Amino acid sequence: MGNKGAPTPSLLDLLDLQDVGSDYFRSRHTEPNLSGALFGGQVLAQALRACLFTVADRPVHSLHGYFIRPGAEAEPVVYQVERTRDGRNFTTRRVIALQNRKAIFHMEASFHDGGEGISHSRAAPVVPGPDDVSAEDPFERAMHDEFEPNGEVLKLLPLVERRMIPLDVGRREAEGEARRLLWMRAREQGLSDDALRACGLAYLSDFWLGGVAKILHPDAVRQKLTSVDHAMWFHQSTDPSQWLLYDMESDWAGSARSLARGRIFDRAGQLVASVAQEVYLFPGQMHEVPRRGDLIA
Repeated sequence: MGNKGAPTPSLLDLLDLQDVGSDYFRSRHTEPNLSGALFGGQVLAQALRACLFTVADRPVHSLHGYFIRPGAEAEPVVYQVERTRDGRNFTTRRVIALQNRKAIFHMEASFHDGGEGISHSRAAPVVPGPDDVSAEDPFERAMHDEFEPNGEVLKLLPLVERRMIPLDVGRREAEGEARRLLWMRAREQGLSDDALRACGLAYLSDFWLGGVAKILHPDAVRQKLTSVDHAMWFHQSTDPSQWLLYDMESDWAGSARSLARGRIFDRAGQLVASVAQEVYLFPGQMHEVPRRGDLIA
């Protein structure tokens, strides 16, 4: 795992966990990362996949996770699932992600098969479609130029295809609004059932969200961040290999942390998921990456 030069695994590969018995599951593949640390979306998706192996016929409706330690990309992750409750209407699971027998992440997930009730949904913002906007974003380009003096673009999350929607950054700063909208989809066509699609959506939900607060703070573009927690609510099933609109904003930042909220819409404008995440902003710089041996210390 984590060998340089090895082909990048697909999203299906990442979700292919090995059942090692007694509700323990081990990752077979990992996505290469420039820092040597695991992408949080991968851990979310694999943890949810491990839970779903123990749940019969109920889709996930929410998850709440905490990132305890940075995971090392070169090491397999073991997911220990606890069958907390199998109720008449809801199923609850708790999962702990372990590397070298140390917890790096834990999550509670709840599953519900729906029912009759009231219904309403927020409308999607009116924005250009994915075919009408560029794949390059000026804010992201500024980061690339800062850390790649030779002009080489950083290869970030090759499993995610994205199209950034231009925003009037000066106007946003004047209004004090930290917001970013983008189109995204997974480069994977094999997510054939609702369980795999939910895991794929969890993977995508961690993309760009934590960094939205930096839009109001250009001096923080060099500042490294890491996710502290991540919560997600699944409103309806969707195919993450199709274009999805991610509307992200940060209402607050302070005490070396920032809070971001996200809404994910499908191409038809239906709200398919809501997300919230808090991140920790390191006092150091983004290029000051910890050594691999330090990641799970």
